[in-house]
Amino acid sequence: MKILVLSDSHGRRDLVQKCIQQHPDTEAVLFLGDVLSDIKGMDQLFPEKQFFFVKGNCDYGSEEPTERLVTLQGTGILLTHGHAHGVKYGVNALVGYSRKIGAKIALFGHTHVPYNQYHDGIYVLNPGSLTLPRDFSKPSYGLIEITPRGILTNTPDFIQYR
Repeated sequence: MKILVLSDSHGRRDLVQKCIQQHPDTEAVLFLGDVLSDIKGMDQLFPEKQFFFVKGNCDYGSEEPTERLVTLQGTGILLTHGHAHGVKYGVNALVGYSRKIGAKIALFGHTHVPYNQYHDGIYVLNPGSLTLPRDFSKPSYGLIEITPRGILTNTPDFIQYR
């Protein structure tokens, strides 16, 4: 199963749509917050995909949860924006929490900086931002592939096609 991970689009619904279009082989799209209106309704444009999302610190007034545990291909995946887990100061709290709730993959946004590491049994991934990268990173997103042989994670640069 191939999964597309997006976060921190901040009002660029067009770029979210382009990124989804560039990955027709993904079966699920996970959005980690900061402007939920960029992802809501995409299920109408891409009915063959599953969509899961959480709100971020800029999603004022949203009633969506700030975190969600989903299971895809038998693998627990934590979706969180990250601000409630102090991700700007490191991922140790997030890793510990993920282990406690049974997640094998921990996804977070908030920092706008791609991050892709394996921490003692937990895959930790931040897709970065399609629109507002920070710390000299480039616009990016995340890809996960869950196979019978294991889990692969990546944070490729987002190249906008005309």
